[in-house]
Amino acid sequence: MRTEYEYVPVEGNVDFEDEGSYRRAAGNDKMELYYNEAKGTVQLKDLESGYVWKSVVDDEVYDTEKVNKQWASYLKSVLTVSYNDLQQRDAPPTKVFSSSDCDYLETEYLDNGVRVRYGFTQPGIFLSVEYLLEDGQFVVRIPADRIEEQSQFVITTLEILPFLGSAGDEVDGYFVYPDGSGAVTDYANADHRPASIKAGMWRTYSNKTLTVEEFMNESLYERYTATLPVFGIKNGSSALLAAFTQGAENSGVVGYPSGYVVNLNHIGFEIYTRNVFNVNMFNVSSGVGETANGKEIQRVDKALNAEDREIRYFLLNGEDADYSGMADVYREYLLATGQLKGVIDEGDAMPLSLEVIMGITKPQMILDEYVKMTSISELMAIMEDLKERGINDTEILLRSWQKDGENYPDYWPIASQLGGRKGLEELDEYLQKNSGGRVYLENNFIFAMQKNGGFSTTGDVVYDGLNLPVSASGYDTNWYLLNPQAAFERSEDFLDKLSSWSSLGAAYQYMGRIIYPDYNKSAPFTRNQTVEKWKEIFAQVKEQKRPLACEGMNQYVYESADYLYHVRDSAFGLSITDASIPFVQMVLSGLIPYSTDPGNLSYDMDIQKLKWIEYGALPNFIITNEDAINLRESDFDYVFTSTYDVWKDRITETYQEFARNFQQIYGRQMIRHERLEDGVVGITYDNGVQVLINYNDADREIKGAAVPAKGYVITEGEVR
Repeated sequence: MRTEYEYVPVEGNVDFEDEGSYRRAAGNDKMELYYNEAKGTVQLKDLESGYVWKSVVDDEVYDTEKVNKQWASYLKSVLTVSYNDLQQRDAPPTKVFSSSDCDYLETEYLDNGVRVRYGFTQPGIFLSVEYLLEDGQFVVRIPADRIEEQSQFVITTLEILPFLGSAGDEVDGYFVYPDGSGAVTDYANADHRPASIKAGMWRTYSNKTLTVEEFMNESLYERYTATLPVFGIKNGSSALLAAFTQGAENSGVVGYPSGYVVNLNHIGFEIYTRNVFNVNMFNVSSGVGETANGKEIQRVDKALNAEDREIRYFLLNGEDADYSGMADVYREYLLATGQLKGVIDEGDAMPLSLEVIMGITKPQMILDEYVKMTSISELMAIMEDLKERGINDTEILLRSWQKDGENYPDYWPIASQLGGRKGLEELDEYLQKNSGGRVYLENNFIFAMQKNGGFSTTGDVVYDGLNLPVSASGYDTNWYLLNPQAAFERSEDFLDKLSSWSSLGAAYQYMGRIIYPDYNKSAPFTRNQTVEKWKEIFAQVKEQKRPLACEGMNQYVYESADYLYHVRDSAFGLSITDASIPFVQMVLSGLIPYSTDPGNLSYDMDIQKLKWIEYGALPNFIITNEDAINLRESDFDYVFTSTYDVWKDRITETYQEFARNFQQIYGRQMIRHERLEDGVVGITYDNGVQVLINYNDADREIKGAAVPAKGYVITEGEVR
């Protein structure tokens, strides 16, 4: 740990008056890389279209004389560095720009590109960035061992190529970002946005704030997180997809629409080189000779997140230069690198998705009351009834099956009122005799309630940067986050207890949605280490050849999951959002089955059905054997209708419609999604099947086809 800072700034070698020129640094049959040695900037030329992707803004793109000095520096920078003073850890960061503050440059030419060492001599910060052409892609790397902090000033955030592909409103284009299922900001809609424009920010897999409240509140947490570490830019007939392919857990996407200071649309990655945590200052020394009272500040971690970073840029042209082409190229990249594995075999039947509430606990004056909602025998009776209705293939999620219902961190045993161990044995035998149905026991290994015990509130829980447990109060108890190692050990024990029943699957609530760091000194975890621990849990399930279901759609689950549930079918949306798109679904479609929210909880079942079709999702319902009125005053009181006898005919009708019309595209990739007009979309699959969907209250004539109100038409066409 540093205690002394002896740093004498080195002499700079940059002539800021020298504009330099671009020279070819590397090339292949798809693109050429050009480098300006005087400025440390790059350009990328697409040889197919001739389009040049500029890393900084020049006068051809925007008149930099219109902005103040700081923004002029920003527009011309390939790199920004935000740094803090470790002697004043609670002070706000300082931001410097490569175009105006980087006074030291070293260039090393490589066989396939260039390595540039950027030096900010006053704070003593140096780092190297490699710009390379590899495998038909433009690759940017920031090696961890080439980040140098020679004084008390330390990096907290980097922006790399923040203005690559920036464009004005006159350009026919948009940028794409990982808000929910995916979202688009159209350049042409700049005049229709609020006067006070805000940027959009999405952190990969994890929000910036480490609190129980945010993790449990979808609108707080997932609204600002990215399930995929990607963004896209379309400028006319040229486009690119940017993907953070190494070190993504400490990165985020920031999108700036036209009107945010400058009339330029631009989007890029931020890199978080240090953890930053909130500190509530209650008569606590701030470290700058003052005492704060009740103020919340941000404090930086002394330790650097020492990990290599890599970003890959994929170029697209012509008909492929849109968000569909971006999803296609990313799907192929994930498949080629083993990060996405298909589990749908040719000829597999489209399954029906069901969530089954098994039992609940209601609080009472003395002892809580257990209420059976669906026993194991009743579940098998429902499955038999579905078979008689022609529904043999199912993905069934058993929720709240434990002895006291969903009482975290309890994960075993099954409630005796549901049939106990004998019930599980009978269910396992039933599944072995009846192919097509998969049943998953859902567990939550992330949250823990103090009143239930079974864990250490010192050794098993997550700590924040102030060495305090991350907790919150609610529902007559204290809530905690479990340390990833503690979660792993509980999952391991659960799988060991489940080993007698080979046909039963395991479902992991929250684990496909949430990651977090842990400062617990006995078992510390970084964000990327948490991801690796989740992967270890999933690998144990697969080693048992047991079906695996995950809640959520974060990218790290794609290499293991057999089924994904509660996959979002829209963007959360900001003031800059012009459309929701099924970007994530286009990556997953035909490879991993997934479902969204239950149809019987939707405000309009007909609209929900269209959303399932547009997003390629399985029809999904939440059911109980007993009347839903029994769910009142329980954790499931939001489920207002679920009784199987009430819904079985609608479930059958919906599934039969999907099986009849969409079995032909089950297991096929969605390769194109089009916004045809307001309330009308078109989707195309790789076997040529096209679906036109009309969300409007009136019929529409689309591509020569009459599409009914709140309906759809299936056609066939050429695959582009």
